[in-house]
Amino acid sequence: MINNIVEILFENAQKFPNKLAIIHKNEKITYSKLAKDVKEYANYFLSKGLKKGDNVLIFVPMTIELYKILSAIFYIGATAVFVDAWADKNRLTQALTIVPCKAFIGCPKAFILKLLSKKVREVKLNFVSNHIGKSHKQMEIEPATPETTALITFTTGSTGLPKAAKRTHEFLLEQHYILKKHLNPDINDVDLASLPIFVLHNLACGTTSVIPDFNPQKPADINPKKILKDIEQNKINTSVGSPRFYEKLAEYSEVRGLERIFTGGAPVFPKSAKLLQKKFTGCNVEIVYGSTEAEPIASISTKELLDFNGDVKDGLFVGKPIDDINIKIIKPTDDIVENFEEMWLDVGQVGEICVEGKHVLKEYYNSEQAQKFAKIHYNNQIWHRTGDAGYLDKDNNLFLMGRVKNRFEHNGKEIYVFPIENALTEINGIEIGTVLKIKDEIVLAIELEPLSKINSTEIIDKLSVFDCDRTVFLKIPRDPRHNSKIDYDKLLKLLL
Repeated sequence: MINNIVEILFENAQKFPNKLAIIHKNEKITYSKLAKDVKEYANYFLSKGLKKGDNVLIFVPMTIELYKILSAIFYIGATAVFVDAWADKNRLTQALTIVPCKAFIGCPKAFILKLLSKKVREVKLNFVSNHIGKSHKQMEIEPATPETTALITFTTGSTGLPKAAKRTHEFLLEQHYILKKHLNPDINDVDLASLPIFVLHNLACGTTSVIPDFNPQKPADINPKKILKDIEQNKINTSVGSPRFYEKLAEYSEVRGLERIFTGGAPVFPKSAKLLQKKFTGCNVEIVYGSTEAEPIASISTKELLDFNGDVKDGLFVGKPIDDINIKIIKPTDDIVENFEEMWLDVGQVGEICVEGKHVLKEYYNSEQAQKFAKIHYNNQIWHRTGDAGYLDKDNNLFLMGRVKNRFEHNGKEIYVFPIENALTEINGIEIGTVLKIKDEIVLAIELEPLSKINSTEIIDKLSVFDCDRTVFLKIPRDPRHNSKIDYDKLLKLLL
C-alpha cells in the first residue's frame, strides 16, 4: 500500500532510472539520481535532529534543489511548511506565527531575513539549500502514515493573517490520483510547470518537468523569448500555469509545439480565451477551476467557452463539475453556516459554491476561526465553502459570478462583479476592469491596455451603458501569487 507520494517517486526511479525527472536551465536530473539524493538528504536531516512530525519552514526558489528538499522532508514524515517565492519578512513572520517550526531551510539570500525577523531568528535548526551535507551514519526512518501532515501552504491572506492549508499524505495522494485522471498525462510528456505543486504531481506520474527560466517572485515579468527557447529545446508538449503566464507568451508571439495547456488560479474571460486559442497553434487549452482547498472543481476548454452561446450577464462559464466532487449552492452569507440543508438553493439561483470530495481540504492548521467559517460538517462529511459566487444550470453547467464578499446591493438588486468585468474586457482598449461600491457610490475601475491608442474620453463614451457614479483609470493591483486576479482589497484602499 502506498502511504507517501515519495514512495511513488522511488517506484518510478526503479521503473525508468535514466529518464529525466526535472530540467531547470542548464541543470538536469534523472529519476534514479533524484531518488538517491532524496534518500541522502533525508538521512542527513535525521542525523541533525529532524524527525517525523517536525515542522520545517522552506524558503527555497523553484529549482531542482527544492524538490530534493521537499521529497526528503516528506520521506522522513516531517511537515514541509512552504512559503511562496514572493514572501517577505512579514510573510515569513506570519507563517511562523501560525505554524511554529523546528527548522528553517532557505537559499543563501533567505538568511538575510533572519536579521530582519525575530520569528525567523528564533528557529534554531537551520539548513542552507545547495549546501545539504551527507551523514555517514545510516539513520532509521519512521515511515509516514496517510494521516501524517505532509505539507502546509498559505492562502494569500489579503484581508489579514493567511490561512494555513494542511495537506496530509492521504490528501496529496488523492489529489494526485484525481489530477492524473483528469489531466490524463502520457508517460512521454515533457511538461513546462510554472506552479510548484504540479512538479510533485509530475514526479508521481513519471513524466519530465521543465521549470521555466523565470523569476517566481515576479510571475508577470517573464521573458517570453527564454520560455519559447525552453519549449523548443526541451521538446515540451504540455504545460500547467496561471493565465497571465500564457497571456504574456501569447502577446509576444505565436506559440508552437505545445499539445495541451492547463491553466487556472484566476478567471479566464472570453477575451483571454480568444487570445490563447489564436496564439497557441494546434494546442488544446483547458481552463481548470479550483482553489488552494479544492483542485480541480470543474474545467472547460477555450473552444467550449467560446462556442457557448450565452450572455455576459450569465456569468463566467467554467464547464461541468468533475465526477469526483459534490457541489451545493447555498444562500450567500457573511456568517458561519449553522443549518446547511436549509441554505441550499435551486438550479439557476446564485449563491456560494460549496464542495465536498476526497481531494477537498478538510482542515486548516491552527486557524480555528477560518475552520469554523469555511468548513461545514454535514452527514459525516466536511464541505468547503469556496467563497465564490455562482450557480448550476439545468444541464449541470457551472457559472461563476465573482467572490461572495465582493457582491453589493444597488437599486434593490444584488450585484456580482464577474458579469461586469467580462463586459468591460470586451471593450476595445480595456485591459481589465471591475466595479465597486464605495459608501453609496458605484465606481468603475479601469486599466487601459498597454500602448493603447484609445484615449480615456473614447472609453468613457463606451462606458455610458454602465450605471455608475464615477470612473477611475489606474493600474489595477493583482494577486502576488499569479499576478492574474484582481486584488480587490488593495484596489479599494487605492480608491478610498
